[in-house]
Amino acid sequence: MPQALTVNSQCYLKALYSACQLSAKESPNSGGALKELRLHKKPINRLLDLAGEYDAVIICLGARAAFLPELSGRIPLRTCRGIIAHLKVDDDVRDGYPADSPSILSDAWIAFHGPQDLRVGATWDWNSRNYSRGVSREEGNKAIEELLHRKASAMYPAIKNMTTVTGMSGGLRAVPPLTPQGSLPLLGCVDEFVSGNQTDNKFWLLTGLGSRGLLYHGWVGKLMARAVLSRDEGLIPYELISWKSII
Repeated sequence: MPQALTVNSQCYLKALYSACQLSAKESPNSGGALKELRLHKKPINRLLDLAGEYDAVIICLGARAAFLPELSGRIPLRTCRGIIAHLKVDDDVRDGYPADSPSILSDAWIAFHGPQDLRVGATWDWNSRNYSRGVSREEGNKAIEELLHRKASAMYPAIKNMTTVTGMSGGLRAVPPLTPQGSLPLLGCVDEFVSGNQTDNKFWLLTGLGSRGLLYHGWVGKLMARAVLSRDEGLIPYELISWKSII
């Protein structure tokens, strides 16, 4: 994929949060007062614990949204664990791999981060509920056999003999149901699940971006913000809230 870009998601998300903070400081509200974006961390026993503190609550927990007691069994998410292998091109490999060379997308994908740094992914362990970023030795060995020795080497045979595994990382995908329009994110108001009151427009859900989060997140974020501020779920395209009719 010569025109493709490889994005480091952790760095991107940190930069995106910083950009949101800066945007809030530079954009006063209608009354002229400055806005501020803050990160608060605290444990809660249930989502209703947040009801009194905020005008609206948007649940953006990815696959773990399905583990919340109020939403368990009520959102049509499929969970799928994926493992990524971190590889280093061996020092004795002449010139390494050119930094401007394209990444490769096939049965597996190979993303090059520089002359000697690359990632290979990813496995698909359907219905797993393991969201740990850490990878056990047994899980890692199975992933290496699948990713490096079978899939990646089939499209780039030299990779087995020129790299060393330096680490592994895992995660849990939130995969939405397949519809005639494809696998679309799940958005909408979920008051009926959380509080039983369908008129408050207090609790909202944004999840199910699957493997296309980088493509969808800006668009669905704007849709969600508009609907929440207007307290009107009807501002969200029907295709993104139709999941509520199939549960």
